[in-house]
Amino acid sequence: MKKIFYRQCELQKVNRKTTSWIPEKFSTVGKYLRLKDSDGWKVIKVSQQRFEENYVVERSQDFKNTRKASDK
Repeated sequence: MKKIFYRQCELQKVNRKTTSWIPEKFSTVGKYLRLKDSDGWKVIKVSQQRFEENYVVERSQDFKNTRKASDK
């Protein structure tokens, strides 16, 4: 099975910015991406660190669980 690596990227669309984990093959500065149903996000920064897909998914769930517990 081929490993998929992700990099954390800073994205910009008009005057909005967001940070997202993007598959490494799409994480190129200057590239335009579609996130879910919204296209036109430009990659403006790419992290040097890369992580395997399973690590990124697990950390995402950690964040969701922490928010769920603290927002009550």
